[in-house]
Amino acid sequence: MTEARLFPYLSLPMLVAYLRRHGVTAVQSDLNIALTHRLLEPAVLGKRLRLGGLDEFDEALLSFAADQHELLYSTVVRKQSTSLPFEVGFRLVNNVMDIMVRDSVLTRPVTSLPEVFGLAESDAPAGDLAAHEHDELTRALLPDRPARVLGISVAYFSQLAPAFRMARLVKQRHPGTIVVLGGQQLMMRGAELAAMPETFRHVDALVTTQGEAVLHRLAEAVEADRPIHEVPGLVTTHGSSPAPEHHIADNPPPDFDGLPFSSYLSPEPQMPLISCVGCYWGRCTFCSYGNRSRGQYQQLTQEQLADHVEHGLRRTGARFVAFVDENCNLRLVLGAAELVRARGHTFTWSTRNRLEPLLADRAFVRRMYDAGCRLMSVGYETNSQRLLDLVDKGVRADLYQRIVEVLDESGIVLRLSVMGGLPGETAEEARASREFLVRNSARLGIDAAQMMIAEPTSLLASEPRHRTGLTVADGDQLQSNNGFSYLAGRHGKVIDYEGATREERADWLRETVRVVLPGKNDEKHPRWKKADGAKPADELVLHPWIVPVQGRLIDLRWRMRYGIGPGHVTLRASGASRRLTARTELGRKLLGLLKEADVGDHS
Repeated sequence: MTEARLFPYLSLPMLVAYLRRHGVTAVQSDLNIALTHRLLEPAVLGKRLRLGGLDEFDEALLSFAADQHELLYSTVVRKQSTSLPFEVGFRLVNNVMDIMVRDSVLTRPVTSLPEVFGLAESDAPAGDLAAHEHDELTRALLPDRPARVLGISVAYFSQLAPAFRMARLVKQRHPGTIVVLGGQQLMMRGAELAAMPETFRHVDALVTTQGEAVLHRLAEAVEADRPIHEVPGLVTTHGSSPAPEHHIADNPPPDFDGLPFSSYLSPEPQMPLISCVGCYWGRCTFCSYGNRSRGQYQQLTQEQLADHVEHGLRRTGARFVAFVDENCNLRLVLGAAELVRARGHTFTWSTRNRLEPLLADRAFVRRMYDAGCRLMSVGYETNSQRLLDLVDKGVRADLYQRIVEVLDESGIVLRLSVMGGLPGETAEEARASREFLVRNSARLGIDAAQMMIAEPTSLLASEPRHRTGLTVADGDQLQSNNGFSYLAGRHGKVIDYEGATREERADWLRETVRVVLPGKNDEKHPRWKKADGAKPADELVLHPWIVPVQGRLIDLRWRMRYGIGPGHVTLRASGASRRLTARTELGRKLLGLLKEADVGDHS
């Protein structure tokens, strides 16, 4: 389970491409998108409705999704032009998923690694439709002649319990299948997990490094009937040995064959690619990924990256490339994009990077736009240089304003992931950082807000004594981004602050979310709209996703409820069409406000 349903998670296509190039038969499956499709089926939605226990919003939404399945599926999955705007359909699908996985064993929060194993060993109740459908999808991967090796890539902490649960299910049915866990969580927590006997109850081995060469050696060992604990880079109950050397340049272009590439939930198919392994800066003290890659950074050449882009465009038919590096080398990516366009391919692309000083160069940013860059995702911690230096961010706060303006003028959308809870931050510094975002709200979007977490392998977790005003606790208890991120997001050691508590600092971040109304997000939430621009109206035709329930209107898209002014407004229904008619001047004003909130349109 993950909220990332826009395009394939890249580890699978990269591993599969490498293995296939070396003669290994490999099949890949994305159970996250498969489960999404399954839980949208009318029969499954009907089961959930019959189980009951839903509030009026949940019941209305699931009934709508079951009745309008073909419309939703055609709009969001098949990408067909329908009467339903894509952005509305996308929001409705995500809302449906939130209901269908609520309280499932797949999504139940845990606050320590020991809890992970307890949850993995528990059976799902009969009413846990998400878990039972996920089990069926897992069994469908295992034919009568099962795979000799099953690898599970675990990207997020919330996926650990479902991964171990899958391993148990596989071993019960096919004890001889070798189950291997890898991915970002194993790179971070491999040492902790290897020290816990429960890890190897249903799992044979862990991969805590890049997986390509290790899995290739494992395939050779299985073919030769050699013990797997002899495979370099595998962590087993016998211990481990150094992994074989591997460089990203040894990888062929990712192979997406076998994944439902066009059925992810982006408005058009998006192809993810990486240009590097690790981060060339690698010093931001809160970044576990960058910190553990210090001295081990790898990147493709511009020509190699251009070849990967061109190969992917030809094979998938995509016209948008998402460069999903933790921190893109902008010169490298730009050079590759210009090479591909010079070869005759037209495509657009996005990056993930820091607010580099290079982005204050208007000519460079213009080159990026001309080469197809349309979106830039960036982490924003603060605009205090003192704090940026304290976490060794390596950027200049005095350039932030110019960078924001240059990107806006160029047409490249800037979307921020905002972080709170920095070491040593004062209330005044938090306020100043918030005011910077408020002043520039029309020029930027916000993708996420999260508190800083002391994840394993980060300098923050390993060297807190060097970080002013922080104490990092030992013990099993983990801190998370519960309340900010999907399924609590990142998990790490408990941080205690001098001065304001973590909860007070979380309140500073919540205030930022409340007052910053981003202008560059794809969708405009009703609360971001200005009521003073509303014009009175005599009549309003409701959108199909606006449902009357007990004298109120429920917006299934935004989970909002509106009163409709008894005595001032009349609701009339004719077939599938519903309209509101004003009876008084106050009713006309109310319809104007509802129009501004996108509840409906004028007839």
